[in-house]
Amino acid sequence: MKQEDYHGKKLKKEREKLNRLVDEALKNGISFTQDEVLMAQSRKVDKLIARIQKEKRRSGKKP
Repeated sequence: MKQEDYHGKKLKKEREKLNRLVDEALKNGISFTQDEVLMAQSRKVDKLIARIQKEKRRSGKKP
């Protein structure tokens, strides 16, 4: 499996997890910034996006 495919699938999985956490926080009336788990997941997704963009720039492809 190419690294791009791996990171794309991992990003999709992590975004789905983030979306579930957001839905749960909304349902429970919890502020996103107060939810440590949600914020940690958000940072994880951000790091994956940054890594994918960096790899695409390195390979000469548009993000």
